[in-house]
Amino acid sequence: MDEDIKTKIRADVHRYYYERDLNCARTTLYILSDIFGITLAEQTKASAVGLHGAGGYRAQCGLLEGALMFIGIYFSEKGTAERLT
Repeated sequence: MDEDIKTKIRADVHRYYYERDLNCARTTLYILSDIFGITLAEQTKASAVGLHGAGGYRAQCGLLEGALMFIGIYFSEKGTAERLT
């Protein structure tokens, strides 16, 4: 991975997670959207508020939740059709 990207990710994690106290899912979602140039709708941002992930409860990790949300948004933006089986 490019060192500039790594530096940006570290700075963004610090800003979102530590300074703004955003959860892991929102932090991941915001960083990925910035890296890939995808604009997030306000409703999407709001939907990630309640995704607090593992937090000692053995639930799904917020890093995974945010990344999975982003994958759906990214491929939707790229026009990839949803496939139903």
